[in-house]
Amino acid sequence: MFETRAQTSHSTFLNALVSLSFFAALFFIFTNGIPLIQLGILKELGSKMRYVRTMQISASIFFFLLILARWLRPDNFKRLWVTGAWTKLTQLPLWIPLACLYLIYSVSSIAVGFMRHAALETRAFDLGIFAQALWNTIHGDFLYSSLKGGICLLGDHVSPILVLVAPFYKLWADPRMLLILQPLFSASCIFFVAYLAYQKTNDKVIALIFALIYWLYPGTRNALHEDFHPEALVEPFIFMAFIFLEKRRLLPFFLSVLVIVMGKENMFGISFVLGIYAFFFKGMRKTGSVLMILSVVLFAVALYGVVPALSGARYFYQGSYGGTLTSFASSLFRMDTLEYVLKVFSPFLFLPFFHFPTLILAFPVLLQNILSSNPLMRSFGYHYTIGLTPFLFISAIFGFIAVCQKFAWLAKYKRLFAALILLIHFWTGGPSEYYYFWQSGKHLTDHHELLREKLREIPERFSVLTHNNLIPQLSNRKEVYQFSYTSTPTKSQAARQLKADYVIFDQRYWEPSSLPLDQSLSELLQFDYFVEFQQEGFYILRKS
Repeated sequence: MFETRAQTSHSTFLNALVSLSFFAALFFIFTNGIPLIQLGILKELGSKMRYVRTMQISASIFFFLLILARWLRPDNFKRLWVTGAWTKLTQLPLWIPLACLYLIYSVSSIAVGFMRHAALETRAFDLGIFAQALWNTIHGDFLYSSLKGGICLLGDHVSPILVLVAPFYKLWADPRMLLILQPLFSASCIFFVAYLAYQKTNDKVIALIFALIYWLYPGTRNALHEDFHPEALVEPFIFMAFIFLEKRRLLPFFLSVLVIVMGKENMFGISFVLGIYAFFFKGMRKTGSVLMILSVVLFAVALYGVVPALSGARYFYQGSYGGTLTSFASSLFRMDTLEYVLKVFSPFLFLPFFHFPTLILAFPVLLQNILSSNPLMRSFGYHYTIGLTPFLFISAIFGFIAVCQKFAWLAKYKRLFAALILLIHFWTGGPSEYYYFWQSGKHLTDHHELLREKLREIPERFSVLTHNNLIPQLSNRKEVYQFSYTSTPTKSQAARQLKADYVIFDQRYWEPSSLPLDQSLSELLQFDYFVEFQQEGFYILRKS
């Protein structure tokens, strides 16, 4: 009896310890401990990585305790509350936990986007540009963008998918509509990741783990913090195209590819490599050949036909790839290239390299980022992983199967192997959406509310010249312009050249290399502008 009581006591203690570590991990994963700061229990931690560390440490402690319990107390492990809850969760239809992940992912991302917009942290590049082009489209000026020099936006980036977005913008003509659509599409990839993982492993637990990995993955989440990019809408269609190609369902495959290439001109690289995959690895010679030829031809038409015809100039972004073959070769061996490749593949334990056919699907966007002279394209803090992320997950899933087939002992512990990859993503991921919401919320002041209220009062028929951060608040008009970040042209010169009806500036958003506020104000007053409103360094000037 004494031994039974001792065992019960040990079991209760273990259950309490693991449960406590589970809820602590869950708390820090979702919030990074910020509510404790808001309640005054903790002081602010300073750098972003310190907030990330709270998630990493708490998740690691939970995993460690779980493994320790499984190893030392296998009988008690089966009776743990956490084990029972996980078993019940995995017994549910898979779509139920996936739907919960989808809702958390999309709603939290939308909330962050709305808070950023309220705190004037969204910008002309790129939310303001697309919002204005869509507003002009629904008012009869097809994708017209004054911010890009008065051209049709297809003359900058060839993204005809915006035509499909326009009806949504007509339902609610507000830039925040784009901040709703983008997370809804991105979050849907959770279902496709789980579907592929389940199809390859026939294991709901592993499928759910890979869905959690996508849920944590910073490449997609960080892209959602960078305003709006139409190519983000095509990522679920990349998954769909691959799945339909695997099933040899050509009509839905080609329809999916059509949507993909509508996202942006660089997406023709994705359609081309899908053609290579079909030709060489699926034995679909005709399909692969047609897709490769069409991709090359239409890419050339987009860059050398559509763009010059609509913009009157050569493709602007070609300048990032203007080097010689020698410089291209050297760029493959730069230190930052190695760092970028490690950053891309190490969270997946380099599993994509174990399945070459699907690994090559990642090459177009991967090489685009590596060969670019723009170092930001090798950062995970922007939207440049769009188009790469789906193929990373596809090749990681196929690589996972290949490794498990090669090593029998690993196949025996494949769930633990998948859990290890999940833990690694806790250590390589970024902070929670709660952190970003909190950071933007701290910047939100009464002054921001004043600016937004006064900007809403300016009629849509008037043209406006203003700062980058104020443009998304004013994008619903045919003509809106951004101040130069240099002293040439001056704000007064730009106002006269553009014949702006309103000039709006605020000292908090002042371009540091331009002329001082007092001098700019003085010049504008000399050129038939008068101050219609002024408060706390915020000026609305109207042309007489």
